[in-house]
Amino acid sequence: MSHALSSCSRPAASDPGVAGVRALVDMLGGIADPRDVRGIRFRIGTVLAVMVFAVLAGARNFREIGDRAHDLPQELLALAGCPVHAVTGRYVAPSEPTTRRVAHGIDADAADARVCGWLHAHAMAAALANSAGGRGGGDAARTLLAVAMDGKTIRNTIAPGGPEGSEIKLFSALLHEEAIVIAQRRIPPGTNEITQVKALLAGIDLTGMVITGDAAHAQHATAAHLACERGGDYALTVKGNQPALLARIAAMLPPAAPGTEHHVTEDRSRGRIVRRAIWIVPAEGVDFPSAAQVFRIRRDTFDHLGNRLTKEVVHGVTSLDAGRATAGQVAALIRNHWGIENRGHWVRDVVYREDDQHAYAGTGAHVMATLRNLALGLLRLAGMTRIKRTLEHIAADRTRIFPIMATAISTT
Repeated sequence: MSHALSSCSRPAASDPGVAGVRALVDMLGGIADPRDVRGIRFRIGTVLAVMVFAVLAGARNFREIGDRAHDLPQELLALAGCPVHAVTGRYVAPSEPTTRRVAHGIDADAADARVCGWLHAHAMAAALANSAGGRGGGDAARTLLAVAMDGKTIRNTIAPGGPEGSEIKLFSALLHEEAIVIAQRRIPPGTNEITQVKALLAGIDLTGMVITGDAAHAQHATAAHLACERGGDYALTVKGNQPALLARIAAMLPPAAPGTEHHVTEDRSRGRIVRRAIWIVPAEGVDFPSAAQVFRIRRDTFDHLGNRLTKEVVHGVTSLDAGRATAGQVAALIRNHWGIENRGHWVRDVVYREDDQHAYAGTGAHVMATLRNLALGLLRLAGMTRIKRTLEHIAADRTRIFPIMATAISTT
């Protein structure tokens, strides 16, 4: 469902959207509240839920969250647990300073873990429901459950505990098909994402999952952890940071000559033709944990007249043997890996202007990234693909949050 949302009248107590909102508030209410209990007017789940609703309405920073929260419908504020004003008798939303204090005060890693775990559970439930409904057919029905992992630096921030000039870096895991972030953590200053793979994936059952990563993750320790210790699989690109492995893979594969490929796809859009070809062979004699196949992918881009514009060749290794993954499926895994950039990081940067936001110091920027992931996850669980357009529709009528919650959150 990628079309515009219709308006929504005042929902009944039995409306699925009401149940969805309550489920969201309850989940967020489980995040530890660091504030002194004396004088608290808004519960932690209330503040964070209102912030999510504001982000669903397009809010990009604390000031915009305060403005959009003020305009949320009364029934939504009531369900979120907002207090009633003694004079006007209307439900009151938390102010910008309140949302800012909460975002900077909570344990960002703990909040991330709770939010991502909740999204993961709902994404898996949706995937099972779609599978039971017989979605797809043929090779498409054998779509592999894949998770992409990649890091992102939030520009114009100051990392807590880091040296002067350091910025917050987040490491995320995103479901390929659903484009939902199911794990995220901050990379400690002085380290890198390679050292954080175990911690990132610790709460995820990797059985039956394929983990994809860029060439930085083509490490013996990472492959052994994923395939040998955790019972998962991997599909990793290999570049010059592993020269011996790259040379071995390149030597095993036939030349990348047209007509010899094991699988080819061609896309035509925006006046360009993109041809992707893969060559794949068994990984016999490759010194890499659980390696089953190695591959070469060539990507050629042509203009509408057939003139080549670019050529790119990448190599890689996977623990999936030919009986579990065809050449086409391995090619799709590598191509879809970049969904974490295009459908995750890019959306946060372009739609929410994350690198231009104003949560400069402390944990505020991390918490805001978590809430953006949550909002995007809800939209994708509801079947929305035109994210910017959907945010604009919600901003025009905030009661449209109810059908989003009704579709996104299964409470049965």
